Amino acid sequence: MMLRKLSTDIDEETADCYGRLWRAHRALPREQNYHFQAMQEVFPEKIVRGGIGLEVGCGSGWDTFAMASSNPGTRMIALDISDGVFTAKEVNKDLQNVLVIRASACELPIKSGTCDFVYSFGVLHHLADPMIGFSEISRVLKIGAPFFVYLYEDHRQNPLKYCGIKLTSWLRKITTRFPPRAVAFFSCLLSPVIVILFSYPAMVFKRFKPTYWIYDLMPFNFGTGLFSLRGDLYDRFAAPLEHRFSDGQVRDAFLKNGFSNIRVTRLKAAAGYAAQAVKDK
Repeated sequence: MMLRKLSTDIDEETADCYGRLWRAHRALPREQNYHFQAMQEVFPEKIVRGGIGLEVGCGSGWDTFAMASSNPGTRMIALDISDGVFTAKEVNKDLQNVLVIRASACELPIKSGTCDFVYSFGVLHHLADPMIGFSEISRVLKIGAPFFVYLYEDHRQNPLKYCGIKLTSWLRKITTRFPPRAVAFFSCLLSPVIVILFSYPAMVFKRFKPTYWIYDLMPFNFGTGLFSLRGDLYDRFAAPLEHRFSDGQVRDAFLKNGFSNIRVTRLKAAAGYAAQAVKDK
């Protein structure tokens, strides 16, 4: 009962946190780099397949758009707990193969054994118990169907990044007490500082083979412009809860929920793990 109460409270706080962020994505151009494209690049087989696909945590719906627009024969169910569903409906309004619904990843309103694949980017690590999300996704998948997921890495092997994560976790105890608008403003102000201190030097190190290893170790090495990290920083400072995973923990989550053929790789542009597995029972 206490875990369910905690899960409900976290759901509500997360919905408030991301509702503001996803509403701001309504006006983005359709020609852009989607998370889905970055995920597809690291997997040899096609992510979208079969008659029914599910995106758990669709946010503003741009990944749904990327998947559904290029695969008209697959009906996409886009699910999110926040006001992002309104933006997602607007983004996908011209597509006949998209259904947007508002619900929690911990209680998917979908019949068991329905989906031919499930895709989830950056969502399960914000649940009170990510294993509930894994369990629900396993439940709605058909036997032999794959699950593709992006999860935050704990970076225990990288002292610089690991210390940064610990500092962010400490700061989150303060920033989550402020309204989302204030956190967004703080993230916007902080973005140029982080980019100048980390992202720009990382770009230089990346260009030379002898210094590439430094680039690989540096936090925020994926920043591209002065304000390019404002969304990422908002995600770190506004989210009420954040779990970090090791490679072994990702594999363990799959195994405990009936998955096999597990593959875990780093998605360097996002500093986390892209993983896939097949439901086998």
